[in-house]
Amino acid sequence: MSIISAKDIIKSGMAILTAMLLFTGCETVPSSPDVAEIVSDISVDDAIKMVSGEGPPMQGISALIAYADAAVPNIKATLWLGRFGVQSGQLEKAHARFSKVLELEPDHLEATWDLAMLDMQMGASEAAANGFKVCVNRDPGMFKGYFFLANCLKNMDKPVEALEQYRTFLPLTTDSVLQMKVEGIIN
Repeated sequence: MSIISAKDIIKSGMAILTAMLLFTGCETVPSSPDVAEIVSDISVDDAIKMVSGEGPPMQGISALIAYADAAVPNIKATLWLGRFGVQSGQLEKAHARFSKVLELEPDHLEATWDLAMLDMQMGASEAAANGFKVCVNRDPGMFKGYFFLANCLKNMDKPVEALEQYRTFLPLTTDSVLQMKVEGIIN
């Protein structure tokens, strides 16, 4: 028979509390010594792994929320909460997290990309297009942004500008299926 420690009981209780809070629409975990104790044992990277399936996911979420909502928010924790929000369909919360990252670090390219993808998914084509423009201008390696920018422009009834972006994208991709699709759009 194994003996359950007080620390294990606290961790389990915090995971249950966090699950209840997340599923009832609350986004923060109350600040308490229990949360601080959990976070002190879990790094941001370990919390991300936990949520991704390598441990108790709600304990990982608790840690990420504590890091993201700290007096000095952890950028990586905030970014990943946004990504996990997208995965779980909590798009408004994800949007708020990506926006928070950009508020704290305006040149954060991953957050700009993730927010542009989310804006596109939510039908905010103009906001998404602006985000993709930032990405392709700052990092030529993010050339897929031209494809998504073209899709946004097409959705905004700007076919000439969309074709220009598809043409910019075409020679940059090595994906033959995507090349054929874009060639079909252009022709």
